[in-house]
Order: sequence, then structure tokens, then C-alpha cells
Amino acid sequence: MPTTRELISKINKIFEENKIEEFITLLSDDIVWEMHSSSTGHTTLSGKNEIKNMGAGDKLPKRMFFKFGTIIIDGEKASVECTTSGEMPDGSQYKGFSCDIYHFSDEKVVRIISYVVDGNMQSSN
Repeated sequence: MPTTRELISKINKIFEENKIEEFITLLSDDIVWEMHSSSTGHTTLSGKNEIKNMGAGDKLPKRMFFKFGTIIIDGEKASVECTTSGEMPDGSQYKGFSCDIYHFSDEKVVRIISYVVDGNMQSSN
């Protein structure tokens, strides 16, 4: 049975390699992913299919690059700090900052809470 740290390491590697299909296999069927974004507001995705289809359209970068920072483990929960970058379908560059909180049960992700700050947002000053 893998530890929470081993599961998070596996998830981070999957994201670094852009193997989203492999990430989907680590989710419980009734996964809930709450996203709080500075650019898009609050979104909740429920179930593997919604998460699998979240990249459809032109809202996400074509390929994302991840740099992981602080990871905190507490039992079957983990918090992961990350910066992301990539190219949007329109050719513009994306940069973001996030903190994802994962909840595990029986070696599956059952809940994710993400706080995302869009690094492309311009200051109003």
C-alpha cells in the first residue's frame, strides 16, 4: 500500500509528463474537485468524466509545465504548492500559481481543493 507521499509523488510526475489519462486512473469514481480561481471564479467538477473533459475547448494551455514547491502531508491529506506555465491555444503565454489539497481514501483521490492565481492578470494600479 503506497503512502500519501508516494501517491503525491506519482501524481506530480504524471502532471510533469502530461499523462492526464493516467491521472484519471488515480481518482475515485465520485471524485469532487473544487477550484477557486482568480480569473474564472469557483468551479466544482464531480466525477471522473467531468474531470476528464475539463480540458476540452480553448480555456487551458495546450501543454502545461509544472514546478512543484512545498508539499505538506497529514495522514491521507496532502497540500502541494505549484507554479505552472504553458502556451494557450491562441499562442499567448500562461503563467499561474496554485495550491492543491488532495484527500485520499483507499489509494484513490476522493477530493481536491485548488486555489489558483492567474499570473497573467494585470494589476489595476
